[in-house]
Amino acid sequence: MLALQSFEDLFRENHAHCLAFAAHYTGDMHEAEEIVQQVFLKLWEKRDTIVITGPVKSYLFSAIRNAAISQWRKDAVRSEKETAYSQQRDAATQAAEVRELEQLYHQALERLPDRCREVFILSRHQQMKYAEIAATMNISVKTVENQMGKALKILHQELKEYLPLLTGFLF
Repeated sequence: MLALQSFEDLFRENHAHCLAFAAHYTGDMHEAEEIVQQVFLKLWEKRDTIVITGPVKSYLFSAIRNAAISQWRKDAVRSEKETAYSQQRDAATQAAEVRELEQLYHQALERLPDRCREVFILSRHQQMKYAEIAATMNISVKTVENQMGKALKILHQELKEYLPLLTGFLF
């Protein structure tokens, strides 16, 4: 059994050494102080049942090392969980933004004049060359170029605030 006065003496004699040892393990003075306080608190809580065989300082240093390792593990697990949560949240947000952008794109596409929309869809969605579009629609290549230019201009205007997201996507 550890009496209060004996515990106070033990604390005063070993606290500075324990703190330096813990700081070496953690690299952070605040965290080191927390660990040392934990170790001394557990020692006090178990004062009626604890049996220390060997030097007290060795016992304290082992307890500090074990507490530091335990804290590292908890921090690593917490960090992994936070990273996974952040990635899931970012993916969900990005998916919602893509859906919204697709909806806005389709709405803008629907507002194009019929011929512009048809030329744009054949070019961008079906990857047809201007000559192929001209032959399919029975119009000149120059008309395809003009209609495509008009479609791009209108879509650019309609979606201008989203252009940084769309670069290389459609235009």
